[in-house]
Amino acid sequence: MSERGVAPAYSSQADYAALDARARDVLDGWFGAPGSDEFGRDHKRWFKRNDAFDAMLRERFGALIDAALAHELDAWLATPLGSLALVIVLDQLTRNCRRRTARMYDGDAQALRIARCMVADGSDVLLPTVYHRAFAYIPFEHDETIEGQREGVRLYTLLTPLGLDPSYERSAVRHAAIVERFGRFPHRNALLGRASSDEEIAFLRQPGSSF
Repeated sequence: MSERGVAPAYSSQADYAALDARARDVLDGWFGAPGSDEFGRDHKRWFKRNDAFDAMLRERFGALIDAALAHELDAWLATPLGSLALVIVLDQLTRNCRRRTARMYDGDAQALRIARCMVADGSDVLLPTVYHRAFAYIPFEHDETIEGQREGVRLYTLLTPLGLDPSYERSAVRHAAIVERFGRFPHRNALLGRASSDEEIAFLRQPGSSF
């Protein structure tokens, strides 16, 4: 089996222990601690809008977002796990902690650069489970370029046979179809102050047009 067809474990417990304590806290808070019942599982809370969950994340990790955006946490990029933790802060915690504001997208460009580097140097395949890898790839799904979307679909297609819930691949395909059609995500227009075309307005009236 090819290297990219394997879902490996941590290369050593020392790799995890050597992480910045804040990066470990991010990973444990999102995926569960290694050895726990939560670790390596799909969690529905990730994609549900829940004010209580958002508030908990804001209190626990909110200060890290500004630090990450200011590149104060770039030392985390020295390891695959640290890189993933930074992606979580920039791509996911921004959305939870800054929901319904334009600032929820502030970290997308940085997160995408990290994801591209991880795929390019193969550090994505050193992550411990398919769900860790899924979140390393999610910046592609949030990208408003056709190239980024196609890469996201390609990567999620690789993970489905390894045990990732097929809904992740379906979601990637759905995101890609919207960007292929409009060149962007119309549901972001209002928050970002972008004018919507008549076609986009009609689309946004349809169920499930927003994420």
